[in-house]
Amino acid sequence: MGRLGERVRAWTKGAAGCAPSGTGLLVAVLSGVMVLGLGLVAFDRLVQPGNGAADGSKLYDYVYATGKSENVDFVANNMSADGLLCFGSSEWYISKDRVSMCPQAVFGESGAGVDMTYIGEGYDQSLWQAIAAGAYGTGNAIKNRKVVLMVSPQWFFKGSGDENKFYTKFSYSLYRACMQSDQLSDKTKAYIRSRCSALGIEDDKLAAASRDTPADAVNDAVFAATDSWRLRSEIDNIARLAPTKSEARRQLEATGQASGPDWDALMASAEAEGEASCTNNDFGVYDAFWEKNHTFDPELYQNFDQAADEYADLACFLQVCHEVGLDPLVCILPVHGQWYDVSDVSQADRQAYYERIRQICTAAGASYADFSGFEYEKYFLCDTVHPGWKGWVRVEHAVYDFAKGLKGNDDCITWGDEAQ
Repeated sequence: MGRLGERVRAWTKGAAGCAPSGTGLLVAVLSGVMVLGLGLVAFDRLVQPGNGAADGSKLYDYVYATGKSENVDFVANNMSADGLLCFGSSEWYISKDRVSMCPQAVFGESGAGVDMTYIGEGYDQSLWQAIAAGAYGTGNAIKNRKVVLMVSPQWFFKGSGDENKFYTKFSYSLYRACMQSDQLSDKTKAYIRSRCSALGIEDDKLAAASRDTPADAVNDAVFAATDSWRLRSEIDNIARLAPTKSEARRQLEATGQASGPDWDALMASAEAEGEASCTNNDFGVYDAFWEKNHTFDPELYQNFDQAADEYADLACFLQVCHEVGLDPLVCILPVHGQWYDVSDVSQADRQAYYERIRQICTAAGASYADFSGFEYEKYFLCDTVHPGWKGWVRVEHAVYDFAKGLKGNDDCITWGDEAQ
């Protein structure tokens, strides 16, 4: 169906010698296509779930599921009134069954007055996040303009991490909304389009989203309708996976009251739970992970100085935020110091990586929460990659203070006006 624009060109060219008017034929063909497209859209709306408000007894912010992050309308209509868009990747997969200090429990179930609305899945890196920020930030659907980006060190491994998987993560809906934004500069759009092309996205999709020609505009309508169908077919599963609001949350919402978390108590619980979860190794990672993966070492001999494209994509994310009016907090997650030591990734390489991220944030005037000093804190990570018991408490504390504008309460945060 995505080749429809090319077919229109072919039909028009072939009919030019026998039709009384090539222009008239083109208009007729385009009119027919548009009628067909409208019919498909109407049919879609009749048989697929809508993107409007869903069951209000559930928390959709904390769902990690295919199709959720790409569906701007559904997320905007169902995120918490206290929600911050939180762009990231596989860390959102960590549930309270693994780490009971995860955001769903600390924020979602407690009614703390802040929610982290998960955007992104595994293998989504800075370019994907930039496109998503452009899609979500354009217009006024998202009321809270403060957002969070969880930066994973693995994005900056040799060859820009797993950027070769970008074509498998590409979302036409997000890309289209980003490229059709009237808030993004031509320069930023050109950079994003060039990077998408370099990473294997088909030229017809890129041209369609930008509506380069009338035929590309036809392709755009077809691609958009197809992707809308796909995304709305995922809504029932998203609703099924969404956690039900706790009684404590419902009561706090009813009274309009919210109390911030007890960070000291959470940190004490994190220490105890981490210790109980990590009994068969000295690295502070949970037992099942160690049993399965202790001989798997993708970090071996890695470095952070062969990822120029990824650093540029991160700068693009911050530029997109600036242009669409989002205020980002960049969370700089640490590597697992003890694990990276045995993997022969030098301290010098690691510190240079952290400094480079800080410099990108500073150049953009963006706030950042720097957790690089916790490389060797046991239980900061629950495995060798993802935030764990203490790590989630520290990240949540920073996000809470950022959301509330509590300058000075969290020493990890460098605020944007300080970074400039």
